[in-house]
Amino acid sequence: MFKKVLLAGGYACAQFGAGMAFAEDTSGQEQLPEIRIQSERQTESATAPFNGYKANRAQSATKTNASLNETAQSISVIGSEQIRDQGAQSLAEALRSVAGVDAGQRGRRGLDDFSIRGFVQSDYVLRDGMRMSYDLAWIQAEPFGLERIEVLKGPASVLYGQTGPGGFVNLVSKRPTDKPIAQIGFGLGNYQQKQVTADFSDALNQSGSVRYRLVAASSASDDQVDFVDRQRTYVAPSLTWDISDNTSLTILTSYQKSQYVPVRGLPAAGTILPNRNGNVSFSRFIGFPGIDKYTTEQTLFGYEFSHAFNDNLQFKQNLRYNTLNLNGWFAEADANSLAANQRDYTRRLSYRNLSAQMWTIDNQLSAKFSTGAVKHNVLLGMDTLRFYLNREYAQQANGNRTAINLFNPVYSAPRALAVTPASTGSDELTQYGLYLQDLIKFGDGWNLQLGLRRDESEITQKRINGSNTKTDPGKTTAKAGLLYAFDNGWSPYVSYSESFVPLTGSTFDGSPFKPETGKQNEIGIKYESNSKRFGATFALYDLKRQNISTTDPANSGFNIQTGEQRHKGLEIEATGQVTDYLNLVASYTYVDAEVTKSTTATLGKRPILVAKNMANIWATYDLVQWLPGLSVGAGARYIGEQAGDANNTFNVPHYTLFDAALYYNTGAWRFALNARNLADKEYVAGCASIGACYTGDPRMVMLTANYSFK
Repeated sequence: MFKKVLLAGGYACAQFGAGMAFAEDTSGQEQLPEIRIQSERQTESATAPFNGYKANRAQSATKTNASLNETAQSISVIGSEQIRDQGAQSLAEALRSVAGVDAGQRGRRGLDDFSIRGFVQSDYVLRDGMRMSYDLAWIQAEPFGLERIEVLKGPASVLYGQTGPGGFVNLVSKRPTDKPIAQIGFGLGNYQQKQVTADFSDALNQSGSVRYRLVAASSASDDQVDFVDRQRTYVAPSLTWDISDNTSLTILTSYQKSQYVPVRGLPAAGTILPNRNGNVSFSRFIGFPGIDKYTTEQTLFGYEFSHAFNDNLQFKQNLRYNTLNLNGWFAEADANSLAANQRDYTRRLSYRNLSAQMWTIDNQLSAKFSTGAVKHNVLLGMDTLRFYLNREYAQQANGNRTAINLFNPVYSAPRALAVTPASTGSDELTQYGLYLQDLIKFGDGWNLQLGLRRDESEITQKRINGSNTKTDPGKTTAKAGLLYAFDNGWSPYVSYSESFVPLTGSTFDGSPFKPETGKQNEIGIKYESNSKRFGATFALYDLKRQNISTTDPANSGFNIQTGEQRHKGLEIEATGQVTDYLNLVASYTYVDAEVTKSTTATLGKRPILVAKNMANIWATYDLVQWLPGLSVGAGARYIGEQAGDANNTFNVPHYTLFDAALYYNTGAWRFALNARNLADKEYVAGCASIGACYTGDPRMVMLTANYSFK
């Protein structure tokens, strides 16, 4: 902004940020020439670090550097500072403060379980704007390697192709920075928690046009469940080369290896329902010690290239190749595993050996121009996804199941480790997408977003028995949003969006299944303070998932597509700096979910793993006025009652958890003590059936120390 300073004939002042500069009376002196002072706020990049808890921009909704307060869709952004302050050790833990998201519903399985707007979306995780895998969520993300986490709520197929109706999570990698970074960290906690981290970034040449970053983390812990432990190693080198003022290349790579014992659910009887023998211990392990264990490895290699032909025309290309390998045994049960004596619980071993590779490439050409008083930002894109999965699934035959006494367990080798192949073969997917988006600005504050996409794909499934299925689903999806940005920071909006997911298989008459579709209407209002350090979003939505496969009542063993779910909800979220000393994250979620079409008894029922009410608050306060360097944090999380099974025969009780933290910063050193579930409350996070209810996290305490080299 320009500020005029006139030093003549009395007092004059100029405002700089929050301060005032005064001039003494200079009557009778020569009047000085007018001085113009310009203050510019640097535009935040949607991939760069940001201070505090409030981001101003996100790329997920538009694939541009659009302002959140000018985007007609609900988006939440979690920055690395919030991840650090809350002591999140997994993606699920980092997502717990987001409105519309329920994370960790299946407990500490070693996977990233979460739902968005009542739909399980764990398979729809993007890394730097591109899919990580296809219907395969076996890798738990390392939060320390992330600069920010973006949660886009609602259908998003126009820009990303095959995605679920609830939305997706986009993980933004840490990248080379303009300012040098040199940090190491150590952590110790209960349940044998151990952690070592390192983060280094600097220029490799004198001009600073070539920069590197190296992020690494290693962690291990035991668990409240007997015989359960986990280890994870993560290394992510990256390099940015500013080839010229208009051309840039960033190479992003990472390697992650994990070993963990999968934690399976316990029966409802003895956890949330009565059991004649008493309560089942939450530390009970139902597997086979020494046999149950998964090993996963994931590598990512890709680049982001951009070239600006001029101020109004730019080309971007994002490419990535990633691999995923998983191998291991796990014990599984079903709804009928608990015997009539409510003591003996039968389970069998299953085996998975997966090897997957994926190529993704996204080409984007953006052009800015005006037609009269109307400004356009047009994005034309073409993306390709190629996914190959070689799978080997096997399990013990039903007759070889082994029972365990839940109240007096004796662990022994399972009966007959010989297994029968259950699903062995390969899956191949090729997807091509062509999309067009126009971000239109007109009037004093109108923002219109229009999008259209055409997808063509081919899915081939090959099985060990020689059966092959091949489908080539295609779909056209659309999106539209209108927002008005008032000068006072308020921005009401309305939007419509679509999604689709191909299905494999066919009906009794051989007709291939149509893709599942999602359609959403959303209205809301956003607020951003003048300082841009605090914001809020209020959203109402009506979301339908259609073409769901349900049982064919006329032909046993086959399905038809008559299923539909309808989720209607309200989300309120406030994030950012309330005062100079207080940071706040608060949210409330209401989801009215119902199966509106079905051929089974689930018609009219509430889907599992969908709480009607959720609330969260987290705040940190800097005590610098009294004790320099010291800060405190505190929060509470409430998850309401959920349906325990598909037929709603029982409910999962609501629960409230409390968190706290203490920080001390000396400049070079930063110490933090984080405690989650401070009261050590025993609770069930969710149930998939009456035979599988997942225990929640116990009290977890960790002390971390981080040193920054100067």
